[in-house]
Amino acid sequence: MKKNVVIMILFMIVLVGCNSQETAGQVEKVSSNEEKTLNLALFWLDSNIEPTEGWNGWTLSRLGIGETLIRFDEHMELQPVIAESWEQVDETTTDFTIREGVKFHNGNKVDAEAVKASIERALNISDRDDVKFPLKSMTADGQILTIQTTEPFATLLNNLADPVFTIVDTTDGDSEDIKFKPVATGAFKVIQFTPDIGLTLHKHEAHWSGEIGVDVVTVKYIQDASTRTMALQSGEIDFATQIGAKDLTLFENNEEFHIQKGPNLRIFLLRLNMDKPYMQNLQFRQALSYGIDKETYATKIVNGLPAKGPFNDLLSFGHKGEDFYSYDPEKAKELLDQAGFVDTDGDGIREADGENIVLKFVSRTNHGSDANNIGTAMQAQYKEIGIGMEIIQVENYADMANSGDFDLLWERWTSAPTADPQYFLKASFLSGSAGNYGNYDHPDLDEIVKQLDHTLDKAERDRLGMKGAEILMADVASLFLYYQEGTVVTRKNVDGVYRFISELYYIDERIKVN
Repeated sequence: MKKNVVIMILFMIVLVGCNSQETAGQVEKVSSNEEKTLNLALFWLDSNIEPTEGWNGWTLSRLGIGETLIRFDEHMELQPVIAESWEQVDETTTDFTIREGVKFHNGNKVDAEAVKASIERALNISDRDDVKFPLKSMTADGQILTIQTTEPFATLLNNLADPVFTIVDTTDGDSEDIKFKPVATGAFKVIQFTPDIGLTLHKHEAHWSGEIGVDVVTVKYIQDASTRTMALQSGEIDFATQIGAKDLTLFENNEEFHIQKGPNLRIFLLRLNMDKPYMQNLQFRQALSYGIDKETYATKIVNGLPAKGPFNDLLSFGHKGEDFYSYDPEKAKELLDQAGFVDTDGDGIREADGENIVLKFVSRTNHGSDANNIGTAMQAQYKEIGIGMEIIQVENYADMANSGDFDLLWERWTSAPTADPQYFLKASFLSGSAGNYGNYDHPDLDEIVKQLDHTLDKAERDRLGMKGAEILMADVASLFLYYQEGTVVTRKNVDGVYRFISELYYIDERIKVN
């Protein structure tokens, strides 16, 4: 009898255990089914996500983590975000009404005082002088933030829309915490950030917009466009941007995917190192421009449009005329001869100060195959005009850029993310600016940037922007290669995705996974 009882008890324990495991499995399965996850790929990710450092804040805006007072929407029109409205009181004073119900990811309330502290922090510590503004005073009164500048400043709203001014909780942790886990206000909050790998995000339950349609966003850092393509095909990711033109055909007419594409504001260029003696010769720089076939690069190697200057002519301040120096290798040879850059020893390479001119073309490993492919084409075309070139793709790109260890530096810029010409002219070509790695120096360009600081009229700002662009083109400040076509590819079960011309945003509070 005792033996039977023991057997019965053991049987019941096993049965309960099995039922418990089955129940747990069912709970886990239900939970898994209810949890809506988006797997997304980024083509660029830096060592941290501190919004005040360089352009790292773009990761926060692209992933719906960080928000600014206002932003430019997919139509490049200003829209309210944390500020529900604003009013220009006079030519130097603007009042912003902070939206009620906005909370940081930690639950803290966002009022005018919290916004003030975040903006002050950015102005004090950011290395992005191009988006700073001349602050006279900033006051907070409940939900009203008042910003007064020392003088009329035309791009105050444009600048405040830049991710540098992402609103973060300055009372939660120190600067190191903000570098890797900023407490912001967006639809998604950072759970984990791992440089060179990606991020894990969870929805912000208390987001001011209401219920968010995605619970978890898994962000993978995939530099190479072909690898992103394979990840989409395999189902590893549901969302990717900047798929190459050839790979894009794999998703066209495929009912499993949705494609959005069109021109964006990204310019691909090669920055010239003006510290090199031969680069200081205008005829030499003109020859470099005449010596390359940008039309072929844009249409055959990448999916883009050949660039005439820094601004796409979609913009009101874009150059509408012809390129200053279209492909003409014979003209390039003539200019090099006139400037005294000749081949004295018959080895096919021209010399400067007795040394062969061999240009160092530097790109970053995450710039992918396009940089190498265009570099290879340039190498062959420059050889025809007697210029040597070596192609280098490196991990320590920033070190080489900062040290000037290059002749041609591959760069990609969104030239007007806030729909104004000043940003790019100031950030990239103003004497001494942070992005001016080639040490370009032109007093007329500097004067235009200075004038833009004080010019309020939109038409006059456009005119100055066009004039600045023409200076850069005529002076061959850089080799402007092509304007990119933007692409966004998502699985059909992903909704609420919009293609932003500025590329500042990929997902926001409207994203849904069905």
